[in-house]
Amino acid sequence: MQDKSLYISGLEPITELPPTGVGGLIDPSIVTTDRTLRSSDVTFLALLMILGAGLRFYRIDTGLWFDEIQTLLDSVRSPLGRIISHFPSNNDHPLYSVLAHISVALFGEEPWSLRLPSALFGVAAIPMLYLLGIAVTDRREAAAASLILTVSYHHIWFSQNARGYTALLFCVLLATYALVQWFETGRKSFLILYAGITALGSYAHLTMVLVCLSHALVCGIDWLSNGHSRVRAEWRVIAGGFIGAGLLTVLLYAPMVADVSSFFTTSTVSTGEVATPIWAMVSALRGLQVGFGTMWGIAIGGVVFVAGAWSYFRERPTVSLLFLLPLPVTVILALALNRPIFPRFLFFAVGCGLLVTVRGASAVGALTARFTLGRLAPQRAATVMVALLTLGAVLLSIRSLPYGYRFPKQDYEQAVAFVERTKNDADIAAVTGEPAVTPVLQYLGRPWRRVDDGRQLRELRAAGVPVWVLYTFPSYIEAGQPELWTILRNECVEISEFEGTVAGGTISVRRCP
Repeated sequence: MQDKSLYISGLEPITELPPTGVGGLIDPSIVTTDRTLRSSDVTFLALLMILGAGLRFYRIDTGLWFDEIQTLLDSVRSPLGRIISHFPSNNDHPLYSVLAHISVALFGEEPWSLRLPSALFGVAAIPMLYLLGIAVTDRREAAAASLILTVSYHHIWFSQNARGYTALLFCVLLATYALVQWFETGRKSFLILYAGITALGSYAHLTMVLVCLSHALVCGIDWLSNGHSRVRAEWRVIAGGFIGAGLLTVLLYAPMVADVSSFFTTSTVSTGEVATPIWAMVSALRGLQVGFGTMWGIAIGGVVFVAGAWSYFRERPTVSLLFLLPLPVTVILALALNRPIFPRFLFFAVGCGLLVTVRGASAVGALTARFTLGRLAPQRAATVMVALLTLGAVLLSIRSLPYGYRFPKQDYEQAVAFVERTKNDADIAAVTGEPAVTPVLQYLGRPWRRVDDGRQLRELRAAGVPVWVLYTFPSYIEAGQPELWTILRNECVEISEFEGTVAGGTISVRRCP
């Protein structure tokens, strides 16, 4: 008979729970499952990956947005030796820059080739989420979470974004899977895998370092709370896994360590009201409305998520902490380090978040069955609720997808063409704000005038001809150059706007008399 003390860690196979399940919400037969891949699993995942690839490669060649352009100019176009030895800013994701450099070298410099590594990681995350799912729950919940991820508006959006966020998500899923499997089996090969994939994820985006710290914190909590767990018995082994992850990360960053150190010790955060925690929360809620339809959808999803978090915590506390702790730890440490907070920095949590939300639907269904006076079995009710959640999420995502395909992330090319086509020959074309200056002057190579403050705009207007000003992300201009923003808003006429799917990234054109 298995030692029941192992249940406390929440990571051992659950085979001897009471018939009513943990907390009376989940039938233990739902959790106890064969965790090896079957031929039906392979077929299901192959179909999901084909669908996922189609959704992610369709319209992948639309215009680049500012962060993608900056990545291209600062890193991807550089020689490979400079990419691995230079850290221009935290906008640089080294692993992605290396892969995109190779892709562009093979296929030429096109938006789709620049985004190709992101799309491939996005497709790879689908089976990875399923593998993590069957490692901690049943196939029904794993399949539901994977299907939702496959058609997710937000995941497709990030899969068509030439940045390292889908690579980070994939690495977080695989690292979590490796750690769970080590808890389950004690095989040191999983810790070796954990160390390697964590270092690779850190090379994709430094947020992975914070995720690793949260994982270490989870192991520490397990060590303190359970004297018979594998973590206490083999703490030197798990410590070696985390130390190995750290050493490999340092090794990868060694050629650029001076740049990294200089950036994070000398750069300051001066974003005003932008990139604060409140701003990030509001921006995230606005962005989620695209995929969830309304705030009601977000609210319902939040309630279901809380139910899932509680179910996991009651049933497998260590798994719940591995899923839930990385996000708040990342936010807290980013604030402690005085770094900006952007919603995209938390995208890595979407996979585990889906598993928790699907579990919430299952728990709500089982709980509902308790009020049907036995007319509906808890397991059947849980299955029905998971199916309803999956269907709703899929339909909402499908409804949102045309918006993402219709508009580019930012439409610099059309905005610039409009100004050049519409203005008189004697008029002055100008651009303001770094998110517009770099794309127009460097990427598109237009000989326009650069405006950095209100004084420069007044000097251009003093020439006696209209000044056409192109800009984007007005919140940054308002926070950094309030005088300039006041002139643009009160004295210049808005001529046209070019919508994009990046939050706040609409490109505006104003004519200043």
